Amino acid sequence: MKQNRIFQLALCSVAALGILSGCGPQNKPAELTQLEELRNSDEAAQINTQAPDAYKVCTDLTNKSLNAWQDGEQSKAKTYAALGQRQYATARAMAKANEAKQRQAAAEKEIKETTLQMETLNAKYEGLTKSVGLIKQNISDTDIANVENRIQAAMTEREKAAGVGAQDSQKDVFAAAEAKLKEAGDKSSHGDRDGAGAAAEEARQLFAKAYEQAKPDFDKKQAQAQSAERQKALFTDAQAIVGPDYVFTDMKSVVIVLASAFEKNKSEILPVKQEALKRIAELAKKYNVQTVMIEGHVQKNTKNYFEVSQRRCDATRDYLVSLGVEYGRMMTTAKGKDVQRYDEKQKDNRAKNDRVEISLVLP
Repeated sequence: MKQNRIFQLALCSVAALGILSGCGPQNKPAELTQLEELRNSDEAAQINTQAPDAYKVCTDLTNKSLNAWQDGEQSKAKTYAALGQRQYATARAMAKANEAKQRQAAAEKEIKETTLQMETLNAKYEGLTKSVGLIKQNISDTDIANVENRIQAAMTEREKAAGVGAQDSQKDVFAAAEAKLKEAGDKSSHGDRDGAGAAAEEARQLFAKAYEQAKPDFDKKQAQAQSAERQKALFTDAQAIVGPDYVFTDMKSVVIVLASAFEKNKSEILPVKQEALKRIAELAKKYNVQTVMIEGHVQKNTKNYFEVSQRRCDATRDYLVSLGVEYGRMMTTAKGKDVQRYDEKQKDNRAKNDRVEISLVLP
């Protein structure tokens, strides 16, 4: 009897071990594996920094998927993992948007500071130019021969040259002028009036030379600051038309993405996008843009994709011409399906790639 009891207990133990061995987790779902690969990628840490709240939701969904898988709930694990992948894409987009905003804020700050500096220098330059004009009008040939007047004339030219940054851009000439001006002061204090007058005149001429050589670079920087201000204003106006997610800057141009502007395989501009094109035409005329560059794009599975993208370019160009934009200022490029700005793995993005991208290039 005792031996039978032991045998029955052994059988129960073996059965229990068999049941337990079958209760372990099944193979990890592919969706969960893909999600873990995304979270282990190089960009994940940057996304967590730029969009922590959105990334935390992705983390929570990953943990829920892991727990469900370990509990043997394969379907629930797949669902959480799929949601986690979508949330990761959302966090990535938010991170890119936040990073772009930070870069834009830094650029705007730099432009503001540069513009303020240029305005200050320009004010000094205008004031000094008026002073030089008054000196030239009121000082006679006899007065110029006077040592004190020559030194003052040299100092005026010095301030004028400094006003356009000659002390930095024309260091050698400016330093030579400074040495001559000091020489004029030393000779004047020792009673050498003729030598002082000659040295002061040399200093004046050297300062004038430094000014003439520095002025083009000064004007160029001023023009760049003005151009940056115009690009900033154009960028802001363009955002008001299509939204901040569809406007970008590139060198001297502002790129406007007109997404979902066409039906699949077609090149007729959708009526809902015609109002945006009207406002873009007004921008082109308002800012007197040098060139309007139009790129045509299609989604991946478009038939005759190159021809369709070219017809979209042509349709957009002709519509802008009808609104008063000069034909000669426009260029078109058919991109076909080569440049997919929006990831078509997400079905909602496919129609977005049926688009044109319009670059307004400033002079």
